[in-house]
Amino acid sequence: MRIVFDISHPAHINFFKNAIYKLHKENHVIIIFGLKRGKVPEILKKEFPDLNIKIIGRHRNNVISIIFEANILKTIVLFIHLIFKNIDVGVSVGSFTLGACLKILGKKNIQFDDDPESGQNLFLERLTADEIHIPPLMQDTNKFILFNALKEWAYLSPVYFKPNIECLIKYDIMPYKYIFAREVSTGSLNYINRGSYSIASFSDKLESDYKIVLSLEDKSKRELYPKDWILLEEPVQDIHSLIYYSLAVISSGDSMAREGSMLGRPSIYCGKRKMEANNIMIKKEILFQIEPLDIPSFLSKIIHEEVIIPYQAEFRKKLLNEWDDVTEHIINSIKEISKR
Repeated sequence: MRIVFDISHPAHINFFKNAIYKLHKENHVIIIFGLKRGKVPEILKKEFPDLNIKIIGRHRNNVISIIFEANILKTIVLFIHLIFKNIDVGVSVGSFTLGACLKILGKKNIQFDDDPESGQNLFLERLTADEIHIPPLMQDTNKFILFNALKEWAYLSPVYFKPNIECLIKYDIMPYKYIFAREVSTGSLNYINRGSYSIASFSDKLESDYKIVLSLEDKSKRELYPKDWILLEEPVQDIHSLIYYSLAVISSGDSMAREGSMLGRPSIYCGKRKMEANNIMIKKEILFQIEPLDIPSFLSKIIHEEVIIPYQAEFRKKLLNEWDDVTEHIINSIKEISKR
């Protein structure tokens, strides 16, 4: 079977990587189309050195680039490449560009999505996908195939993720004695007009007894944050281990806020997006959506154990028992649709 994956974001690499590894071992032909966006090309080449990777399109964190380079131009070039590939199935996270190309070529297309709030994307996905797979986030699920987990579970489940405590040595930090902070760029369509650099707005008010490890998407904004914060240089090896052993996570991006909570750490989301995917973890009382100015006092309560947090190992074991194996769901879905 010849399978094409369209990957435009680092989170999509994590989502698909275990499925890609397994399918490759089964001798299926894997073709990956990546978008020139941040470190995506470098991460793809590092994760899949033996696979056929082609970088198509570009994302420069502005609206014109997103519309023209990352969608219109990418679709044209992608279609030309796909004409010469005898593809059986295409797979992506919400890539209606891949879906449109495969629809024209009469090939099967599966799209995954956990962001039903993005109505425009979902509309285009419905037009181009043979199947749309989502977590149980919506009331009207007749047109979707459900998997019982959030998509980050594909790589954070204890089946696939084992924390590496030795990664802390490089940064001279001790387990549960530091805060992990993630600041996303506001250049994507999801974050335009939703406020910028929110962690910087309260960075000088955080308790100074704990080191802060900072994952900063836009490195040109480094001067906005305290000089003693430990700045990570992406791509970071064992970044999820750094999150796993943190005392708490603060993130202006929704994906890493959910990742922190699935790793059993109290996670504070300071962005403005209202997402059903976040609500699943908020209801489990391990993810908190807090206004930026209120975060220093809330984090202080976590530090001084005034907020009750589930025990990490037990919480992750409970998720393992409750949720589906998302990687197996991806693989089985590809195999099933290829038979039709």
